[in-house]
Amino acid sequence: MVNENESIGFLTVAVKTANGALPIENASVVIYGHSELDENSVPLENPSDVIYSLKTNRNGLTERVALQTKPKELSEVPGNLYPYLGYNIFVAADGYYDSSYINVPIFQGINSLQPVNLIPLSEFSSPQDIVPNNGRSYNEKNNV
Repeated sequence: MVNENESIGFLTVAVKTANGALPIENASVVIYGHSELDENSVPLENPSDVIYSLKTNRNGLTERVALQTKPKELSEVPGNLYPYLGYNIFVAADGYYDSSYINVPIFQGINSLQPVNLIPLSEFSSPQDIVPNNGRSYNEKNNV
């Protein structure tokens, strides 16, 4: 049970293909430790602690998980650029390219829905191959 005084946010990951038209069941979703950012939106450390290892249901959704974050009151303080904590997500499914999301923001009291669109593997390719233009990072520099 979550204590009301804790700074907790929530995350659900929706894994689909065909530009979100078809859900992917049994995709592996791994959520890694949060990243504190410096003034240039660069992570201060390389978090590697696995917090959750999940599978998607028949609708392509993970269960909703609770994650620690910063208090929402920080968003009311002038000059505080990051009133959230960012988490890293890795997604893999048989027959699809792997996908990673860096610094996904989690805000206190909010259920964030992270959409993931996996691309089917082409002939003779490997899930670990890099997909062009697949860099997904949530930071102020990219305005994403």
